[in-house]
Amino acid sequence: MGRVLGIDFGMKRIGLARSDPMKMIASPLKIIFAGKSLEETADLILKELEDVETIILGLPLLLSGKDSETTLAVRKFAKILEKKSGLPLILWDERLTSKQVEKLLIEGQVSRKKRSSHVDTMSATLILQNYLDGTDRGCGSFV
Repeated sequence: MGRVLGIDFGMKRIGLARSDPMKMIASPLKIIFAGKSLEETADLILKELEDVETIILGLPLLLSGKDSETTLAVRKFAKILEKKSGLPLILWDERLTSKQVEKLLIEGQVSRKKRSSHVDTMSATLILQNYLDGTDRGCGSFV
């Protein structure tokens, strides 16, 4: 039984999270630093695909639901990663995910310095958990 990999894509840092084998719980995995190109970044993520059968990639839509320049870069990256991995890749609406994570970390009294080192993996975890919860109920925010 394979796992699901959640990705919070950034141009500098990329947060990764992974589900348990039953696909019920998302857990932070690690942060990787983006490569010099989208192809190089995809190659770095390929190293993290052990036991993974599906990839969930957060799509940073504008609040209006429209694409931004970042959204277009993520869509381009999604095509590259899906082709290189040979795995199904699902784009998942991640609007306000980083804000939710930031709020949770502040409420948890995590220092500003430590927050910056956890935001990416926690965002990936929230994106993945939202996907897992959404598919469990037959709903969700596929894009």
